Amino acid sequence: MEMRRPPPVCLLDALSSEVDAMLYLERRPHPALAPYIKLLWYCRYPDAPHQRQIILPTGHLQVVISLTENQLTDCTREPGTSSQSQPFSVLVGIHSHYQVIDSADLAHLIGILFHPGGTIPFFSPFTHLFTNLEASLEDIWGSSANALRDRLREASTPDTKFDALEAALLGRLARAHTPARNPLIDFSLNLLHASPGTATIAALARTTGLSPRRLSQLFREQVGVSPKLYCRIQRFQQAVQQLHRGVDLPWSELALSCGYYDQSHFANDFRAFSGISPTTYSTASRPWSNHIALD
Repeated sequence: MEMRRPPPVCLLDALSSEVDAMLYLERRPHPALAPYIKLLWYCRYPDAPHQRQIILPTGHLQVVISLTENQLTDCTREPGTSSQSQPFSVLVGIHSHYQVIDSADLAHLIGILFHPGGTIPFFSPFTHLFTNLEASLEDIWGSSANALRDRLREASTPDTKFDALEAALLGRLARAHTPARNPLIDFSLNLLHASPGTATIAALARTTGLSPRRLSQLFREQVGVSPKLYCRIQRFQQAVQQLHRGVDLPWSELALSCGYYDQSHFANDFRAFSGISPTTYSTASRPWSNHIALD
């Protein structure tokens, strides 16, 4: 029986009068892709009011494809230095610190957000090769990356763009030589997501039957970072989501609710990942929870 797909849901299409032109859509992936991909997303934001934005680490890899005539911007380049040619499409690895993007890149994008370790059937089984890096999709997939981008640009609606992207991913999954994560990594991820503030590597190792060293090696290879760093990112994200929702708690209570030892531990970890304080985050302009206006 053919499964009928629900239409994409617009999660954010008019935050205020200054962003009325923004459209953001998400779609749940095809059931065959669901073990690997969390969601497909589409963004059209041609008049973003800020020149640059901070992007916070989430613990997920993603593919970002520009659908405009312009290549993605290199915000790591020092002012006054020559700019090298940038790709139109990138695989963004898990980052252990914030990134900076140019808001012009948000004009027209489509992307894939992977589950931890979910890139294995589509890219290298050694996910850590992409950690803290952005890799050109053309360098990884060759000319088929450009052909996919052409099809996405030719598709007339967000829904047909999602269809084209999904079809390409299903084709790659069917040809994959390494189709899935190690089951012990799935088991470990479930435990870490259940209690990111209190789970320990020693307890995980005992539960999985692996040595702490072997568990960390396998986790780093297939997820991209060590289990300890992954836990820190998830704990940080708990705090980010609560702050974004405007939860009214003293910092000390918020810190404890997210698994931090105390307020100082929370503040130091927050700044390590974001480059700003929790107070600055809570008062900053931000179109999404993990995007913060920089200027």
